Amino acid sequence: MARSSVLLDAVDVERAVARMAHEIIERLHLSPATPRSSLSVVGVRSGGVWLGQMLSDRLMEYAKLEIAFSEINIASFRDDRPRTAVVDAVGVDQRLPAEGGTVILVDDVIQSGRTARAALEAILSNYRPALIQLAVLVDRGHRELPICPDYVGKNLPSALSEYIAVTPEGVTIHRA
Repeated sequence: MARSSVLLDAVDVERAVARMAHEIIERLHLSPATPRSSLSVVGVRSGGVWLGQMLSDRLMEYAKLEIAFSEINIASFRDDRPRTAVVDAVGVDQRLPAEGGTVILVDDVIQSGRTARAALEAILSNYRPALIQLAVLVDRGHRELPICPDYVGKNLPSALSEYIAVTPEGVTIHRA
C-alpha cells in the first residue's frame, strides 16, 4: 500500500521561494537601478513554470525592478527519454535578456541533474548569457551529473523509490 506525507505546505513553499528571492537579490546585487535587460527568470516546463513565475514576482516585489519571465520546453534536449516528434522551433520564449545577461533557470525538483542539463543545452542552443544560475524548490540528491543548484528551497534526501510531487499547494512524498 502506498503512503504519502506532506513535507511542505503552501505557506512553506511561499516562504522557501521568498528566501530564494532574497538570496538571489543579495548574490546578484539587484536593485531598482539594475538594467531591465540584464536579468531573466526561465521556468522549465512544466513544474518550473509556476515556480519560476512565483520567484519572478517575488524578485520584482522585493528588488523593485522589472524582470522578464519566460518558460522553456526541454523535450527535444532530453537524452534519457525518446525524442518528441513536435519540438518548439526555438525551445525558449524570446523574452530573454540581451546577450550577456543573467538567466535564473527554475525547476521544481532536482534529482539526477538530467532536466537541468537539458535546460542548459536548450538555452545555450539559441542564446549566450554571461551567467546561468539554477534555482530549485527541492533538492533530492542522487546526482548522475555534476550539476548543483545555486539556490535551493529545501534539501529533502529521499530514496530513489520515492516520488516527490511539488505543487503550489505543497510538497508531498509518495512511498511505495
